[in-house]
Amino acid sequence: MFCLCTTSLKDVVLKVTGDHNHLFHPENMQLKQFRTKVKERAMKETTPIIKIYEEEVISSQIPPETLAIMPLARELQPGLTYVRRKMTPALPDSCMFEISESYQKTFNDELFLARDVIIRRRKRMLIFCTKTQLELLFDSPVIMMDGTFSATPPFFQQINSIHALKYDSSNKYTFFNLSYFYFFAGFPCIFSILSNNKKSTYAELFNELKGFAAELNRSFEPSFLALMPNEFPGSVHSGSFFHLTEAAYRRVQNLGLSTVYADDIDIRTCVRKLMALAILPVDKVQTAFNDLRTNSSDNVKEKLHQLFVYFDNQWMKEIPLSLWNAHGPQHRTNNICDS
Repeated sequence: MFCLCTTSLKDVVLKVTGDHNHLFHPENMQLKQFRTKVKERAMKETTPIIKIYEEEVISSQIPPETLAIMPLARELQPGLTYVRRKMTPALPDSCMFEISESYQKTFNDELFLARDVIIRRRKRMLIFCTKTQLELLFDSPVIMMDGTFSATPPFFQQINSIHALKYDSSNKYTFFNLSYFYFFAGFPCIFSILSNNKKSTYAELFNELKGFAAELNRSFEPSFLALMPNEFPGSVHSGSFFHLTEAAYRRVQNLGLSTVYADDIDIRTCVRKLMALAILPVDKVQTAFNDLRTNSSDNVKEKLHQLFVYFDNQWMKEIPLSLWNAHGPQHRTNNICDS
């Protein structure tokens, strides 16, 4: 049996009906406080509810008596999921939507939505980064970029990420007694949600990066990989060797040569030699390509005729050799930042 009473939010007793005629149960109070903390975190954070439950159990130092009557995480999860869903903004029906303040900051209450730019009519660009990430980016001698399209939210076309590549000279691979090997690590610094992958959109993105540098009183002249020369004329531009080989094999598939490639070692060797042209010095690529196209067997030349035409038009004429050549750069791929 419990007595009826009314209290304020500050636990001030306002009204009591009847006598206080039951025992005090501190376990119930501790359990209520625990559930309140879990509910508040579930409403404010995106952390998985199971993890919130486990963290609060550890941090609250709940005594065994309370743990014995505490519901399991899976019992609380449906109700907390419902509460969280009610607090989540509705899915937008266009790219012109409001971003609530809670989604603009990190868990440390640091601004994360650095730019929200309307490029042109119904074209929007969102840039996410913190001040610490920008400082790391501007201090890095090597910067890499990568874009993904499959995971892009509706009404946008690309998620672009910019990574700073850093190395620590204290982490050398001394096992092989090669002191010039260092441990490289890529750190994501800027995430951009773009409406398309046009040159003008990238130009807007780079202009915003220059604005960040001006705000921090920093210079932004790193060896930029895979950026437009007119935006950063002093940088070194290099494509990804991985993407070159991927594009070449995709053409093999489109031409219906997958079976021939798998069964015929001469065909397979010739295709791989085409891919390996990127590893040669730039001044030897054209000669090697001509030799490969001329000196291959009649069977290879007949079956790979369309592939040779594609490679000649796309990689030898359309795209500058210096952009996709991997002979000089120390970093031949940006796999470290692939999405």
